[in-house]
Amino acid sequence: MNYFATVDGQEYQVSLEESGQVTVDGSAQAVDLQSIDGGFHYSLLVGAASVEAYVERCEDVCFVTIEGHRYQVRVEDARLRRAGRSQEAVIEAGEADVTSPMPGLVVAVLVEPGQEVRTGEGLLILEAMKMENEIRAPRNGIIQELNVSPGQRVSQEEVLVRIGSPTPARGGSPSATST
Repeated sequence: MNYFATVDGQEYQVSLEESGQVTVDGSAQAVDLQSIDGGFHYSLLVGAASVEAYVERCEDVCFVTIEGHRYQVRVEDARLRRAGRSQEAVIEAGEADVTSPMPGLVVAVLVEPGQEVRTGEGLLILEAMKMENEIRAPRNGIIQELNVSPGQRVSQEEVLVRIGSPTPARGGSPSATST
């Protein structure tokens, strides 16, 4: 498995092998990590060196304390990073599908096809588990498709709205590339 690990702002490429070998930026090491207490206290062997590590997890970042030094560590799966960047490029360049985060009932639709929307603007109200949730635009753009109407039940991941690229700015001089 390949990862990117950022430690106190410095990024490293990390590859983990089933054999216990870890390669960091091209340098291979035999590594073993075992929990000492079944929780946050670990024994870490790197080659012949042994250290104790304490790991605190806070959302998408960990704080690792080794020999009194505390490090902020963020680990990202290389495949997910590539997929995320591909998705960002698609969103910036073309269409963005807004999907339902959960099954629910469409209570209200706040936009219509052809309408320009801004990032964070409300698109519709979805009721799920007796709570109303405003579904918002993930980016600037034009409503290309509206696939739901009030009173409609939707399933999780169902495409609710498709947003196209924003209208380019009008004006300027015509192209001088005529033949």
